[in-house]
Amino acid sequence: MTDSIIIRNVRRRDIDSIMKIEYESFLPGLREEKDLYLKRIKAFADGFLVAQDSDTGQIGGYISSELWREDQGVNADVLALGHDPLSVHDQNGKYLYITSFGTLPDWRGKKIGLKLFMALEEKIEKNYPNVIKKILIVSEKWTAARNLYTRQGFKETGRIINFFTPDNLPAEDAVIMMKPAY
Repeated sequence: MTDSIIIRNVRRRDIDSIMKIEYESFLPGLREEKDLYLKRIKAFADGFLVAQDSDTGQIGGYISSELWREDQGVNADVLALGHDPLSVHDQNGKYLYITSFGTLPDWRGKKIGLKLFMALEEKIEKNYPNVIKKILIVSEKWTAARNLYTRQGFKETGRIINFFTPDNLPAEDAVIMMKPAY
């Protein structure tokens, strides 16, 4: 399968595939809604990539992002799940915030997530040279994701206590991770 995977920019018509990934990747209470993803596409389609099997047409992964102004601040309010990307995205922003990242369960363990992540970083570095910092948050419990981000040069810079609140489960801390852009 990995030989037939292409990474490309999202298209609005990919939304149902993205929502399938969202629902298979995140627990209730952590999932974001279709309208939000449509806003992310509208705000910054150039920073929203999908992984697609060129043989079958199936989309099995996505990564989305926003560009923020330097004075945006990095705190629980601005990082909140469901925040409006149209109100914070700035095409000339200096911070890249990776808003969401997921793959279908049967696509995991095949380095497709890594391909998506690296493709986004390469694209931003090439097309948005003003970006000076990359930011993301991850649950303290998502060990595989944290390991991927660490291998990509991200470092923990802080935590937001009880940020993630999955339905009927204990709250989880958000680990804020950052790395300088080169």
